[in-house]
Amino acid sequence: MVEHDALRATREGYDAAATTYAELFRDTLRDSPLDRAILGVFAEAVGASGGGQVADLGCGPGHITAYLGELGLEAFGVDASPAMIELARQACPGLRFDVGSMDALSIADGVLGGVLSRWSIIHTPPSELPVILAEFRRVLAPGGHLLVGFSASDGPAHPTQVFDHTVAPA
Repeated sequence: MVEHDALRATREGYDAAATTYAELFRDTLRDSPLDRAILGVFAEAVGASGGGQVADLGCGPGHITAYLGELGLEAFGVDASPAMIELARQACPGLRFDVGSMDALSIADGVLGGVLSRWSIIHTPPSELPVILAEFRRVLAPGGHLLVGFSASDGPAHPTQVFDHTVAPA
């Protein structure tokens, strides 16, 4: 599969900013009871549906993947940025982290109890979203759960620059 420009720019941007990003967002869950509650409900739903592995797609430095593990889920992370994956492996040596892309997941069909994509698809051009959503569906087990976090904008749908790469508002 050919890497599209947006994926390459996102990967390069996060590789360059990995350490800063990890430090900046290290305590994001501590400071957000709403996010903790949402992730807690997601974990309960996955467990009630029979459990199974949960993929944190666009996991960055692994903070959320680790929290999913604390909630009792068998979580692993995937990110396009090798620098982010290296930070995640250092911070969470007991968890699995893989370099990969949401548009071509190295995960078997129908095996995941859950997919989390928290603030990750915001880097995807709208024309590429059907491919990514089809991948999410492909890897989810029947009855599996999907939790997606993204940005919405009241203004015109023009991409913005964050960390030297484009973010596409919903």
